[in-house]
Amino acid sequence: MRRNINIAIALIIIGTAIAIACNKRLNTFDQNNPTTDSYFKNVAELRNGVNAAYSSMRAGNLVGREWFFTHDMRGGETNTGGAQLEAPRNELLTQPSPAPSNSVITSVWNGTYQMISRANLVISRGPAVNDDPAARDVVVGEAKFLRAWAYFELVTMWGDVPLYTAPDTTTDGYKGKSPAADIYTQIIADLTDAAAKLPTGHSTDGRATSDAANFLLGKVLMQKGDYAGAKTALLKLYGKYKLVDNFLDNFDGDVKTGDKVITTGHEFNPESIFEVVFVDKGDNDFNWGYTGEGATAEGSIMRSQEYGIVWGNVVPSDAILNEFEPGDPRYKFTFYESGDSILTARSTQAGKVLTEKGMNVDSSKHNGVTQRRVYRKYSILDWNDDSFHPDGINQRIMRYAEVLLMLAECEAEVGSPALAAGYINEVRGRKSVSMPPVTLTGHDDAMKAVMHERAVELAGEEVANIDILRWRKKGYYPSLRPDPKPGQIATFPIPSSETSANPLIK
Repeated sequence: MRRNINIAIALIIIGTAIAIACNKRLNTFDQNNPTTDSYFKNVAELRNGVNAAYSSMRAGNLVGREWFFTHDMRGGETNTGGAQLEAPRNELLTQPSPAPSNSVITSVWNGTYQMISRANLVISRGPAVNDDPAARDVVVGEAKFLRAWAYFELVTMWGDVPLYTAPDTTTDGYKGKSPAADIYTQIIADLTDAAAKLPTGHSTDGRATSDAANFLLGKVLMQKGDYAGAKTALLKLYGKYKLVDNFLDNFDGDVKTGDKVITTGHEFNPESIFEVVFVDKGDNDFNWGYTGEGATAEGSIMRSQEYGIVWGNVVPSDAILNEFEPGDPRYKFTFYESGDSILTARSTQAGKVLTEKGMNVDSSKHNGVTQRRVYRKYSILDWNDDSFHPDGINQRIMRYAEVLLMLAECEAEVGSPALAAGYINEVRGRKSVSMPPVTLTGHDDAMKAVMHERAVELAGEEVANIDILRWRKKGYYPSLRPDPKPGQIATFPIPSSETSANPLIK
């Protein structure tokens, strides 16, 4: 099943929809409505539980919509597309810190704790499942990976947060904030165990692998400043994947109109380490309930719509446009601008030319040229320009190019600039990119090259915000580069919906 994580969780879970759930237990077991006590008796039922955590990850609260806004609005790579950008998203983009009532951060907070709650249930029930111990351990490993991913989102964006590691079926089982150091300790423990339990190698169905766990472990350790440890984790992936020749193969997917499949894209390609799966059902629908539940729920993502030419909520910033070196092919791979052609079906058809009038976005400036531009990454415009079309492009959360650039940063930080250059040059040498190699001779020289290469290779991929936090803490702004978001508060306020309900957080 290449395109479908089975999110059918019918008849499963009472108590996994929110981090603190009310669960009324009955003395009589109703066969038609199992509880968390009566369910999870075998691996198949345990897998349904972890599927529910995956469904939370891809729902509208997280990767399906709000997650990419929390990163991209604060990463220095975007500007508002115009007055159409909704107030909560504009607040993230323009204010040093959002208000606790901001609906976007509230959605991400709720979504991550929903993931954690569902993962906790699987992890806690795992030891009692004995029909297939090897398969059980893989499912528990997936749950620990997903819990670690969710907590890494929380700790990087909020800092000190409540730490839940077991199911809570009471109505008042709130926890206060745990120090960020404790959150990181839990993340590292989860990822270490997940890496040991999960199968290694290429994922072809969107499930977590040992490689994905080691990728995230490397990123987590870098964020903590442990570059030697990060290097050890990341080297476990080195050479196991490869950069695809065509840069654009990392950002396409299935496009469907009605019953007609327009393209299937290049998902789960040899560069991909972990993807969040989305499906274009051809019905131009999206799960606005944000839950991602059930086999019939819409599995689409709003990225192409939000960053497109019709809604036009988000456009590339002048800073990211001007980061690209002259002649870098990744500029055209990353952005569309007026005068470019769309609907070419990967240059096999004439297509049509984008015009200033046909793009509902504010202008941007690149090398002194003012015109309208949008992100090409994760866009369906080469295949479809419907005014409303949620898409089915898998979100590549982890790809091999970033492994190389993280290893380059590790080498720069531990004092091996020549090795850092080698990793950077692998990325620059991609067949469709073929940029001149760099030569690096010192720490600052190497870090400047890493910062530049991450910007142009990973632009618009929801990594810049985390990079900024790491580099700002190390004083690299303004010593190596100007701060892309000067005055920005490092962490979000805890949502008012949480502080009003949780008596231990005020």
